Amino acid sequence: MSELWDVYTIDRKVTGKTCLRGEQGNLSEDEFHLWVMVWIKNPETEKYLISQRVADKDTDPLKWETVAGHSIKGETSLDSALREVKEEVGITLDPKKAQILATKVATSFDGRRHNWIRDSYYFETTKEPDLTKATTKEVEQTKWLSFTEIRKMYENGECCLNMGDLYGFELNPVPENRYQDIIGQIVRGKIDRPMGSYHPRHKDLFYPVNYGYVDGVTGGDGEEQDIYLLGENTAVAEYTGKVIAVYHRYDDKETKWIVVPCNENGDVPSGVNIPSREEIYAQISFQEQFYNGVLVGM
Repeated sequence: MSELWDVYTIDRKVTGKTCLRGEQGNLSEDEFHLWVMVWIKNPETEKYLISQRVADKDTDPLKWETVAGHSIKGETSLDSALREVKEEVGITLDPKKAQILATKVATSFDGRRHNWIRDSYYFETTKEPDLTKATTKEVEQTKWLSFTEIRKMYENGECCLNMGDLYGFELNPVPENRYQDIIGQIVRGKIDRPMGSYHPRHKDLFYPVNYGYVDGVTGGDGEEQDIYLLGENTAVAEYTGKVIAVYHRYDDKETKWIVVPCNENGDVPSGVNIPSREEIYAQISFQEQFYNGVLVGM
């Protein structure tokens, strides 16, 4: 029997609709499905658990991957992560130890519609996989490998493409201070790509929010520090705002600061709607779908 998935809005609200596995291509442009990836590491050996897909998989047979799968009707993404790990490798994980490494909202890129939301989880455990306890037959075998070993396999073409996310998690992690020196700052700057405009070179990239930079602050790319100005309903040319979060890109030198309008004292006007975490992911997805990252500070 085919899996039944909940259908979500772009900001992860359950619509009440459902979708059968394999029919996600019928979703409208404002409808999304949810899936997860789960990275499991043994803190004693510093090795990751990876698994080999069985030979009769429709896609990527016998390739190596981390645990992954779709959320079924009624599940949260954490519910899905725990279930998929039990189903695929026979390990029961503690939900209290879950960390979200990354979240991506994908709409359309590479000439294709995607319409999915993905959470990437991280767990540490010393438990061993047991395929006799797995409730599905999706996995041929498992291994504990170091990042260096996985990287070699990936570069040899032995892994699924999304295993490449591990590069950023290992080589460009969120800093230990979690941007506490930035979050809460009052900043000022210019909006050079206002709401309703298009990218000057990439003519198909439309800006549904105000996007600009901070005066006097240099970003990781050597240019002005970029910001998303959220909470404004119209295009603006300049701003004074408060940093409420930082979007950490694992696969880029830059971070993006999430800013809402405020006065010189840092007070946010009563008419400004401070977006939730899921609303931020939705509003910046037009550009951040091309990267792997996570909001820090929300």
